[in-house]
Amino acid sequence: MCTVTIVPKAGWQNAFRMACSRDESHGRAPAYPPSNGKPDVATGRMFLMPTDPKSGGTWVAVNDAGVALTLLNHNLPDPPSGRELSRGDVIPTLLQADSVEDILWRAAEIPREQMMPFRLVACDGTDLLVWRGIDPIGDAELLPWDGKPVMFTSSGLGDHLVEGPRRELFEGWFGQDPADYFSEQAAFHKHQWPGKEHLSVCMHREDARTVSYTVVDVDPTQIAMRYHPDRPDREADDTAVSLRPRLTRR
Repeated sequence: MCTVTIVPKAGWQNAFRMACSRDESHGRAPAYPPSNGKPDVATGRMFLMPTDPKSGGTWVAVNDAGVALTLLNHNLPDPPSGRELSRGDVIPTLLQADSVEDILWRAAEIPREQMMPFRLVACDGTDLLVWRGIDPIGDAELLPWDGKPVMFTSSGLGDHLVEGPRRELFEGWFGQDPADYFSEQAAFHKHQWPGKEHLSVCMHREDARTVSYTVVDVDPTQIAMRYHPDRPDREADDTAVSLRPRLTRR
């Protein structure tokens, strides 16, 4: 489904870039690109997100509190059946959050038992949240983010098949200078192993491929999203949108 990386922005405190490669079947309709600031009806918080035309939901978003969220499929060896609610509804439910910690009580309302398994990752530059939807939200990992690059990945072939090789590549990918992290991150998402494209970060196989690449930037001056509607190693017309931050914790 996705490979997600988060790296710090050099020279800034609590600032970061989240990059998300989305992998989908060839038959899935292209997503709608993000528009410049949609308001949450309940709180007035503004947010940016691409939209899946089938579900009306999303797999990546950021709000004007600087909370960035992304959702990966959690592909189990023996997945459940008969779950009809879309996982794309998870992130829109949480876009009112003022911080990653604020997500914990909001997520308790999500009917996760009616959805196929997922993994939610959220970052606000201070904390990092990882929640496997097969577990109660009380079992989610909420950790102070130490500013080191992190990666999460999944695959319809089985998460266990791609986690090892992609993790090994990632662990040796970044150098010592944070000023290089953005360019190194972009190169990581373009990486392909010749002859092993089905396992690669920039993925391609007979029935699916990387269909888009989304970059979210959060710092105290601007919150921005750039949506690239193709594999990151191919030319395409990007959509770039931004928000004025309304940060409450910095």
